[in-house]
Amino acid sequence: MSKRYNITLPDGIAEALEQWAEGEKNKPSTLAAFLVESAVRQAIDQGKIAPINPGQQSTSGSK
Repeated sequence: MSKRYNITLPDGIAEALEQWAEGEKNKPSTLAAFLVESAVRQAIDQGKIAPINPGQQSTSGSK
């Protein structure tokens, strides 16, 4: 199961995200989800947070 979060980004970051997503032929929300997932996985790998349960891993198939 997936969860939804609403976030607010500074204008410059939002514009950069939109440009990046457009360059990747993707939606900004999809790119943002991928970036958050990547950052959380990196934090897990670095021991900053506890590993997630195998049943809770991504099913998004992003990059």
